[in-house]
Amino acid sequence: MAQTKTRKTKTQYKTPKPKMRAVKEQAATYSVAPMVLIPTEHPHIARKPSNGEPYVRNVGVTVRAIVEITYRLKQPPEEILEGWEPYLTLAGVYDALSYYHDHKKEIDGIIAANDRVGERALELSRKSAQEYKERQRLKAQRAKKDDR
Repeated sequence: MAQTKTRKTKTQYKTPKPKMRAVKEQAATYSVAPMVLIPTEHPHIARKPSNGEPYVRNVGVTVRAIVEITYRLKQPPEEILEGWEPYLTLAGVYDALSYYHDHKKEIDGIIAANDRVGERALELSRKSAQEYKERQRLKAQRAKKDDR
């Protein structure tokens, strides 16, 4: 019996060349400039230079929001804390209310302007809904007319 030798050949596959990219990749770096707040006579209240509206420091909630929650929604200051703890303190809430009473005319103006914006948005929303209904009605009429 004759033995036959089988020869194993290695199949060589071409390795793909790495593609050169036009833009060199690098890690993204982000820098956040520290926000400069305008101090007020109230220790927990500052103003942002962008819009000038008073905020509770380090929380981002506006004095306007606290005033509206307290006086419009009749929610006591202790309950306001529930959604903002541990960032908002009772001292911050009371200082915001104190700021409001010291600057009542200014904050009432901000609240009125915010209300006007809300009313305008509601008016535009209703108008848009009416226009949509009218377009749908006309579309249905045309479809009915084409079916005849």
